[in-house]
Amino acid sequence: MSEVVVVAVIRSADGQRDAVEQVVRDVLIPGTHREAGCITFALHRDTRDPDRLVIIERWADGAALAAHLETAHLADFRAQVGALSAGPADVYVLEGVAAGDAVKGMLGAS
Repeated sequence: MSEVVVVAVIRSADGQRDAVEQVVRDVLIPGTHREAGCITFALHRDTRDPDRLVIIERWADGAALAAHLETAHLADFRAQVGALSAGPADVYVLEGVAAGDAVKGMLGAS
């Protein structure tokens, strides 16, 4: 199976932006970066709406993503961030569609 891209969007509750970001940094990122199938797990802040955090992920395959979804650090993150966010995260699991230049047209292209 080919690489999987995930985009997760988390909206902080009013006044909780720093707390949400800290939970992502302290709880979610360290454990996720140690996972064997994690290629990229990168935190971004929306420049027009700083209460919106976006995590862009690349996984070696669907099995690696499935294993990630069962980790203790993800469960811990969900438990801690629930009360700090404006609602559930929007999570998009994507497969690349090659278009245009072979390298520029798809994440993970070589």
